[in-house]
Amino acid sequence: YLRDPSAFKDKCIQFLEKFNLEYVHSVWANDRELEIAMNDETPVVGGAYLALCIIDPPGQTVNAIQVKGFLDTVKGEGASRGIFITTGYFSDEAIRSIEEEPVELVDVVSFISYLKRFGIYESPSS
Repeated sequence: YLRDPSAFKDKCIQFLEKFNLEYVHSVWANDRELEIAMNDETPVVGGAYLALCIIDPPGQTVNAIQVKGFLDTVKGEGASRGIFITTGYFSDEAIRSIEEEPVELVDVVSFISYLKRFGIYESPSS
């Protein structure tokens, strides 16, 4: 599912739901980028969450321009937090660009680690 868009979407949603986020809707912006709207019903600290899930980014790297663009979207839509998931990695500049910002970056290593920890990882061979 690191290469299959519909399986990747399912894993992203399952992953986000483990954080008590309720799925609202999603849309494929293009063949690599899935935008997901989630909602946290927790009183006081809850709110809208946005996730951007990029499958197979060019060169296996998500750059600072993409991360900053997502941050602008999160702020522009008034979301509490943004979660950026990729089957690749984030450039050092991308990671620095969101320090102190309400965006979490989840690269392929973290994503697989979380899926295994949550018991929702199946090896691609199965």
